Amino acid sequence: MNDEEIKNEETTTQESTETPKEKVKIEFPYSEVVREKAPKVFDVAENVATQWKNDEKFEVGLSNPYAEVAAVKALEKAKEVEKKLEEKGVISMAKMGVQIAQLQVQSILSKFNKKS
Repeated sequence: MNDEEIKNEETTTQESTETPKEKVKIEFPYSEVVREKAPKVFDVAENVATQWKNDEKFEVGLSNPYAEVAAVKALEKAKEVEKKLEEKGVISMAKMGVQIAQLQVQSILSKFNKKS
């Protein structure tokens, strides 16, 4: 194999190992109304959410450079805290707690529906 073939093989390997970045779309009841009124806010929020989910470097896109630096630092710190909580298992415990609460609510609702 010559150097050219090795470079091509390395490039192909790097391209195939990259996972496609999932774009986050923020939706909630009546979000389309809010999106019409403030489209730039939604664009920024979705970009930041996408960067957060894909563990990318944060780029908020604010016009004021000081605000941009402050926002990026705050997001980096929040992501760092999230990672520490995940390492300690706090987030998974909280998810379990939410699931237990959901089951309890469903149980109560089913008992209530049987009485009706």
